[in-house]
Amino acid sequence: MVVRILGGGNVDVRKLLSSALKLYRKAPMPPNFYLLYDLLYELDRTDIVIKPSSSGGIQSYVLAWRHSHGCSVHLPSKEGLELLRGLSLDSSKPVVVELYERSEELIETVSSYLSSLGFSSVETAWFSDMICDEGSFRPSLNESVAVRLGRGHADAFLGYYRERDSQATMEEVVDMLSRRTYYGVFADKKLVSAGAICAKLPRLGLICDVYTRPTHRRRGYATAVVSAATRKVVSSGARSFLSVNKENEEAINIYLRLGYKVYRTRPWIIAKP
Repeated sequence: MVVRILGGGNVDVRKLLSSALKLYRKAPMPPNFYLLYDLLYELDRTDIVIKPSSSGGIQSYVLAWRHSHGCSVHLPSKEGLELLRGLSLDSSKPVVVELYERSEELIETVSSYLSSLGFSSVETAWFSDMICDEGSFRPSLNESVAVRLGRGHADAFLGYYRERDSQATMEEVVDMLSRRTYYGVFADKKLVSAGAICAKLPRLGLICDVYTRPTHRRRGYATAVVSAATRKVVSSGARSFLSVNKENEEAINIYLRLGYKVYRTRPWIIAKP
């Protein structure tokens, strides 16, 4: 973990965690969800730049979660623009900057900054955050075909995942199966669809990484996977949320049928080498 304080200063990790918890309690939806979760469970992959408040808490921040194929950045507001420059971003790997304001000026400023770093492609996509709770959840009738995946499914998961990423390794998929709660559907003697609870805190759980092999789509498998993962989250009293490209109407309709509602739609800036 790398934590930088704007203007310099020492980092008190306990105080930082306490401040993140206060932000989460006040507004649990992302980006505060990611801030608290990454501080608790993803320290080895997380960089944070903070502007402290006069009381020593967090006035604004920018958060980066790094993985083997790139980096995801969360910029809560335009106030964090000066903090964005405090992150080390590698233009040889894809970077996604998730914005939480719909300002065209902010989109243009962030896009220009990423271009100045040497990214050859910088585009804006709009994603909808969708939420579901126990009261609104409508489980899929074929949810039972989805099974919980574990390390014992690593070989099948690797074959499935390499259809999306030909460079995926056994080490990577074992790590994914260990860190996340995956559900999957097997058909024709192979794993054909999967999705995960990628992060979970007491009030919220994130569903992500939903994918079905093209040869097995439109059979209700993704619906079953998301239904199983959603049930796991909402049965604990938490809300389930996910993010989906607003152009992906097929996926959005699946989530609507399961009882999800659109919470907001916001811009993601996608930069590629």
